[in-house]
Amino acid sequence: VAQYSLGVQHELASALILTTQYVGNIAWHQNSNIPINNFPLSTPLSVRQAAATGKLSTLDTLNARTYPGFGGMNQITNSLTGSYNSFQVGLRQQNRHGLTFEVDYTWAHEIDDQVGSADLNTSTNPWNLKYDKGSGSLDRRHIVNINYTYRLPIFAHSGGLSHSILGGWEISGVVISESGLPWAGNNTPGGGYSDTIGLGGGYTNRPNLSGKPHYTKGKTTVGTNTGYQWVSNQGYSQPVAAWDGGPNLGFGSEGRDAVVGPGRTNFTTSLYKSFAFTERTRFELRADSFNSFNHTQFNAFNNTAANNNFGFVTGAQDPRTFQFGGKFIF
Repeated sequence: VAQYSLGVQHELASALILTTQYVGNIAWHQNSNIPINNFPLSTPLSVRQAAATGKLSTLDTLNARTYPGFGGMNQITNSLTGSYNSFQVGLRQQNRHGLTFEVDYTWAHEIDDQVGSADLNTSTNPWNLKYDKGSGSLDRRHIVNINYTYRLPIFAHSGGLSHSILGGWEISGVVISESGLPWAGNNTPGGGYSDTIGLGGGYTNRPNLSGKPHYTKGKTTVGTNTGYQWVSNQGYSQPVAAWDGGPNLGFGSEGRDAVVGPGRTNFTTSLYKSFAFTERTRFELRADSFNSFNHTQFNAFNNTAANNNFGFVTGAQDPRTFQFGGKFIF
């Protein structure tokens, strides 16, 4: 892996810093598992069709493999690549009028041909490793990150009990807004169709996709299922089998990164204050909220293209949570 970056910082005003930078990397000779004991590509189409439809006996299946008599085998190779390129801009202010904040924006694109964007995952198509090339599982195209701390000015200059109880409070928080991840690796829409390849297994097919995915992004009823659907199976179809003249050995045309999942916007907020008893002893009281505005953030979907439930939401991030705490320091 080679990593590189170039950045420029400029002070716009006192304690106000603007930062811009390019950050990137490139990786090669990355690890992967490649199934090597499938049927050879010279296998007659009639045999492939029989294997795909379950009409080939177990013994015939073993004997038809590249290494006859053995089941599946994986070979660890170092043949995959990846890259990451990003433009980052940030604005940072340090403790001015009681306010410290930082706002960062990143545009990025991560590309690889590693299923799941991780080492030693099994490639989808052992005969064409570039079948899995696309936006990787770490590809969030847009990310905004804001963090802040603000000393509340209320009762800051008062005295006595009002200052001790009502003054000196601080609020801080983190805001994250980011675009969604591609459905890749194990999340790629697929399955539910018959085997259109017939080369003894050790591969994972994807469906054909005509045009671009159709995003519904709303409450939908399909058959007996009603719920929030992010994307429909409109345009998806079973690949054409190789013995019926299908291209690409019977693999589907849908890209590994065809569907981009929903983004996420999350607020974390804290309110806290220190109560001083003596010069050396004080009590800190704080309240924290996670997902402060209880914003729904979907994170899981049905990804079987041949299923009427395809694209329906099956999971979400945690709802709003409050946490209260105190600490005595002496």
